Amino acid sequence: MTACGTNSTLLDTDALPKVEETADGTRGAPGIGWCDALGYLETAKLSTAEDGTTGDQYVLENGDVVGATVFVPGGGNYPDAGSMLTAIKEAVDECTADAAKGEYGEATSEPISGLPDGAVGFKFTSTSSNPVEVGSTAFAEADDGRLVGVGVTHSGNGEASVDVADLLTTALDRVAEVDSKS
Repeated sequence: MTACGTNSTLLDTDALPKVEETADGTRGAPGIGWCDALGYLETAKLSTAEDGTTGDQYVLENGDVVGATVFVPGGGNYPDAGSMLTAIKEAVDECTADAAKGEYGEATSEPISGLPDGAVGFKFTSTSSNPVEVGSTAFAEADDGRLVGVGVTHSGNGEASVDVADLLTTALDRVAEVDSKS
């Protein structure tokens, strides 16, 4: 993730598998897949906080999409990262309830373990997709009060080429070096 006026990144692209393409990631981290409530929250609400967001996404050689975003609290209903994390949990609960009713075809969500204290993360699977799509996303408050979101989306057989818990740890370690958009 490239910040305004710096070369600092949230993710160590040298540690990622071969990157084919880089895209703007300021609208949220990948990995949300079929969870419409979380997608809407990221793109229409969290990303419009007063001081903006900054981020990048990377399309890897195998087709996985990896990314990280910094959300700056302060807009509307999100005065701090804690309120953002609460909204994320509520959005995932809504998606999980809708999935149980069959509104997303054959889709599941489950929490991710092994994340830093206070972090939330979810693995979303859509077996109705052809090929199957698996997305993982995780969020945590950085030491400076901003919210960091990371994710990976993988389609097809096998596992994603990167672990979302590792992405979050890297992003939290590097977020102090990344400026927010202004």
